[in-house]
Amino acid sequence: MKNIFELIPRKNGKILTYNLFKLIPLLIDSYRFGNKYGSELKLNEGDKAPDFNMPNLYGENVNLYNTLDSKRVILIFYRGGWCPFCNLQLRQYQNMIPLFEEYNARIIAVSPEIPDRNLSEEEKTDLKYEVLSDVGNGVARRFTGILKYEGKSAERLKELGIDLAEINQSESGEVPVPAVFIIDQNRKVVFAKSEGGDYKKRVDPQEVLVALKGLKRI
Repeated sequence: MKNIFELIPRKNGKILTYNLFKLIPLLIDSYRFGNKYGSELKLNEGDKAPDFNMPNLYGENVNLYNTLDSKRVILIFYRGGWCPFCNLQLRQYQNMIPLFEEYNARIIAVSPEIPDRNLSEEEKTDLKYEVLSDVGNGVARRFTGILKYEGKSAERLKELGIDLAEINQSESGEVPVPAVFIIDQNRKVVFAKSEGGDYKKRVDPQEVLVALKGLKRI
C-alpha cells in the first residue's frame, strides 16, 4: 500500500504528494476540529432517511430511494479526494465490498467536490462503488454536521495546493463531518456513526459489517 500521505488524488491530473513537515499543522488542526465538532449526527437509528438525487462521476443522477428498491445502502460522507484519511478509509471499505454484498449492501460515497473530470475511464472503472457530488453540502446537512475551513486552517490547505473554493466550486470552506450510515430497504437508518471532527478518526468498516450481520438477510 502507498504511504498515507501519497493517497491524495490529483490536481490537474497529477498525484499530489506533500512534505511531511508541512502536514504537521494540518494534524494539529485535526485535534482542534475534534474539540470543536462532535459527531453531530442529524439522523440516528430508526429515523427515516431523506431521499436525494446527486450526480456521479459520469454526470448521471443517482437516487437513494431507487437504489433502495434493490439494495441496502452504506452511505459514507467524506471531506474530499484531497484528504489522505478519506482515501485510506474508502480504500478499506472498497476492500470489504465482497463481504458487504453478502448482505445485499452497496456503498455510496458523498463529498462536496464537483465531479473529477481528470479521472481516466480506467480509474472510474476501478471504483467499485458510487462517488457522488454534493455541491454546497445540501444533502450532507441532513445527515451529519458541517466543518468549516477558515482563517489559518484554510491558509494551510492552500499552502499544500488545496483550494477548496476551486475543488468544491464554493467559497464557504465547508466540508462534512465524516460519517457512515446503513439505510435498509424500508428507508430506515439502521446504523449511524461518526467519530467527529478529528478527521484522522474514521468509522471502522468492521463495525459496519457487524451491523449488517445483525440484519435479516434479503
